[in-house]
Amino acid sequence: MMYLTALNLKNTLGFGTLRHVHIPLFNINIPDCDLHGMIGLHDRNSTNGQLRGEFPIGGYNKAIQQCDASFLALEGFYQNVNNFPDRNTFDYDREFPALSDVNDHGGEDDLVINIRGGDILKAIHPHYTQLPPEFYEALIARTGKHPIFYGQLDPSPYLEELRQRFPNATFISSRGVERDFDFIRKSHYIVPALSTFSWLATWLSNAKKIFFPVAGIFSPMQHPSAMLLPFNDKRYEFFTFPIYFARNIQEYREYMDPIRNLWEYTDTDTLREMCKSKERSLDAALNLFNANNYLNLYPEFTDLYQKFGATGLINHFCEAGFWEGRKPFFFDETSYSARYPMAALSVAQGHYRNMLDHYINIGHKMGYRAV
Repeated sequence: MMYLTALNLKNTLGFGTLRHVHIPLFNINIPDCDLHGMIGLHDRNSTNGQLRGEFPIGGYNKAIQQCDASFLALEGFYQNVNNFPDRNTFDYDREFPALSDVNDHGGEDDLVINIRGGDILKAIHPHYTQLPPEFYEALIARTGKHPIFYGQLDPSPYLEELRQRFPNATFISSRGVERDFDFIRKSHYIVPALSTFSWLATWLSNAKKIFFPVAGIFSPMQHPSAMLLPFNDKRYEFFTFPIYFARNIQEYREYMDPIRNLWEYTDTDTLREMCKSKERSLDAALNLFNANNYLNLYPEFTDLYQKFGATGLINHFCEAGFWEGRKPFFFDETSYSARYPMAALSVAQGHYRNMLDHYINIGHKMGYRAV
């Protein structure tokens, strides 16, 4: 996901070279480079996590033009579908070709249900949960397709319940990373497991239908440092689950039983509204950032500027200044509210956090003046 974000950034900028990428699954190996003595921009994990994994591509596109940074280091997880190149214009099959010549996958009459086991069964992360068998049961009844449970089928009380509940299903244990990824990716009807591996294999597929659980790490309400809901992809049907947390698989009934039948289908527009961020946009603020204004507003950063120039100020704004409510440029809210009373009313009605937020998100697009 970091690599996809970097590709999208490079395409947006129209220049730059990717470095330090290692993805053995697709034999992608781009060497690192020595950054010693260079001044660069750092998109920190702490910032990325507060933005639901989204990288402010537009903002950095503008910010880079007013500094002399030699590099931009991506240091987050970038688990946000908006970071990635458009599926309609980017050749994903060429960039990430099929991993094997084995034409092995779920066909037209199959429903491939990916199961994540392994160390997840020890509840190493609270958002990596198992899904209730009732969910699979309902999808099987709805589609009329033959279920194939595929993946890390480690012995556990949960797997035992699946085998008992679905005696006529096909169970295929993991056959290695490449075979697993390809099997999911080449299948026609898929229910992904709550894992980024499963998400990527599913998203890169040409599946006809994807039955997507909005739960655990896939739920922005539960896991707010990511946004992996492809709202604009018509292959997806979304099913919202209550927030629930993983426990050791020996105790899975204790978190599973209370939510077994509480999931429900959620249409895309409703889910989009549910997940709409109520926070200010760093991307929009960075897009209007002015290094000279920032230094004049906050002269305490003079030493930072003398050492690192505008690059240092941009780093500070992204890592701290934005979150502290510092202004990215000169802005007079008194004049703004008097000049644009409808904007002031919109802020009073709670549509924007403050006058600056209104200007950053919409005012400047309408030709409003900041001072």
